[in-house]
Amino acid sequence: MKKLLGSVTLAITMVAAGQAAADYPTKNISMIVPFSAGGGNDTFVRALQPLIEEQLGQTLVIRNIAGGGGAVGMSRAVASPADGYTLLAASNAMLTLEAMGNVAFTHDDFDFIAKIVEEPYLVAVSSDSPYQDLESLVEAASAGSIRVGSSGVGSSAYITANAIADRTDTTFNLIPYPGGSEAISAAMGGHVEAVVLGGAELRSALESGRLDALATTYAERSDNLPDVPTFQESGYDLTLTVWRGIVGPKGLPDEVEEAWVAAIQQIVEDGSYEETANNLGTELAPLYGEELDAFIDESATIMREAAGDLAQ
Repeated sequence: MKKLLGSVTLAITMVAAGQAAADYPTKNISMIVPFSAGGGNDTFVRALQPLIEEQLGQTLVIRNIAGGGGAVGMSRAVASPADGYTLLAASNAMLTLEAMGNVAFTHDDFDFIAKIVEEPYLVAVSSDSPYQDLESLVEAASAGSIRVGSSGVGSSAYITANAIADRTDTTFNLIPYPGGSEAISAAMGGHVEAVVLGGAELRSALESGRLDALATTYAERSDNLPDVPTFQESGYDLTLTVWRGIVGPKGLPDEVEEAWVAAIQQIVEDGSYEETANNLGTELAPLYGEELDAFIDESATIMREAAGDLAQ
C-alpha cells in the first residue's frame, strides 16, 4: 500500500511539475548580466527587455553581477535552478573564459536558447596610417614588430588578435588596454599601428573617419560595413563573431526553451528589434536548436586554439 501511495505521489508531482513548465512563465524572470551596467551585454538585453515582457507576459528583472571578466555572474547563473526563472545574457566572453581556463564551468554546462545578435571583430588603423589594406599590414608584421592594441589580456578581442596573428603567420606585439576606448585612443594617437576590437566599439571612430577598418572576421561582408573585406576573402581561414544571446543552466525544461524561442522569433519576424540592434552596432543573426549548438561548439574550438599558450 505504501509503495502504491508513493507511486501515486510521484506521478502527481511529475504531472504538477509538467503543468508548471507548460504554464511558464508564471512569475518574474531574473536575467543575469555578468557585467556592469552600460556594457554591450547590458544594453543588448535592456533594449530587448520590453519586447520580451510583452511576448511572455511577465517582468524581466535584470541583475548586473559583475566581476572576474564575467565569471562571477556566469557562475551564479550556472548554479541556479534549471527552471527558466534565472537566465543569463550571454556572449562569447563565456567561451573566452573557458578557453583561458579561468572558470570551472564549460559551455556544456549551459543550455543555449538563442543567439540573437552579432557583430564582427575588426582590424582598424588610424586614417593616416601607411597601412591602408590588410596585406600591407601583414607584410609589415612579417618584417618586424607591429604594435596591435586590444582590450585586456584574456579578453575575447585580445584572443582574437592572437588568432589573427596565427592565421596570417605573423607576430604581433599585442598591447592590452583596460578597455576598448583606451585602445581606440592609442590607435588614433599613433601609439599602436592597429587595433582589434568588436565592431560596435569601433563604430563611432569609423563613422568619424578617424579610424579605417581593414578587415572583418565575418564569413561574408557586413551590410553595415560593405566596403570592408573579410579575412576569408583575403585568403585567411578565420571566421569569428561577437555574439549575444540568452542561455540558462543545463537541464531547462523543453517548454521553457520553446516559450523563449517563440518569443524571440516573433520579435525578429515583426521587426521590432532590428532598428535598435543596428543602432547598437550589431546585426540580427538569430540561431536556435541544433544549429546554435553547432555554432557554439565551433566557436569554442576556435577560441581554445586561439588562446594557445595564453591559457592557464
